[in-house]
Amino acid sequence: MRHLLHVLALIWLFPLVVCVVPVRASETSALINKQLDSVQNLNLDTALPDALQKITEQTGVRLEADPAIWELLPWGEQTSIKANIQNHTLRHGLSAITQKLGLEFVLGDESVQLRPMPALRRLGQRATVDELGVLALMSVTPLDLDHPTFRQIVTAVNEKLAALKSPFAIDDRAADAVQDQKINVASNATLADLLEDISRQTNATWYPWGKTIVIVSKQEQIRTQLNKTITARYNGVDVGQVLLELFQRANVDFTVDPGAYEKIPAQSRSIQLLLDNASIQQALESISGYTGLTFDVTDKGVHVSYQADATTTKPVAK
Repeated sequence: MRHLLHVLALIWLFPLVVCVVPVRASETSALINKQLDSVQNLNLDTALPDALQKITEQTGVRLEADPAIWELLPWGEQTSIKANIQNHTLRHGLSAITQKLGLEFVLGDESVQLRPMPALRRLGQRATVDELGVLALMSVTPLDLDHPTFRQIVTAVNEKLAALKSPFAIDDRAADAVQDQKINVASNATLADLLEDISRQTNATWYPWGKTIVIVSKQEQIRTQLNKTITARYNGVDVGQVLLELFQRANVDFTVDPGAYEKIPAQSRSIQLLLDNASIQQALESISGYTGLTFDVTDKGVHVSYQADATTTKPVAK
């Protein structure tokens, strides 16, 4: 009995500590990467969310979709995918599936994340089947150019689309100043890669529109995004939260001057706003007049600042 009491006393003095050692994100990512290279047989004929769930159940790789996808695909979450991939790696299968839908996938810490191709995200509205088709075509069609200029890329891509009998043609609205700019490109890049190189290295960007591939200034493209119409109600919501949601809906990046929100009079920081099929730009104009915030479009997004002398008629994105 004395020994038993001694043991109980030790347990009371030194309680049992159970240590749970988490798997490091890098280890999880490595496991997913290994599974992506495993050979799989995938037979899919269902809506995309169900297809992603089926792939997860079959392979053990968790797939997560960027919510923006459902606003950009032709039928949202009801967009279907039909694929029969036999004796190919999961990586190959995902590439084939995502390319057909204007999507891409990236390896995260604990999952594989599907997101819109940059050009699809810039479109800013539901894509048509034809628009997805040309994005898929451009993503798999190589074109080898040697130290091209902006103009040479546009001409070569246009000629390649014509040779492939695509109904799409480039509508180049970029400024003359960039036409002779040299663009660094990779060997045997795809048509989509070449236009993305233009987007990364110049003030111009691109996206599909109807039966054209539009090339415009980044500022013009952002203004187009801000013209997206939404229906929403904000009843006493903090201005920072409202702007975050509006720019997310527009798929537009934004920066805020340090202390800009704090400079707004306290009674004007809580937003009352009813939007009924109104554009995001109109919403920003209302917020500008109420708070004194100003919104300036740059080639990187929208810059938010505060001007004490802003008036109720201060325009947005000018």
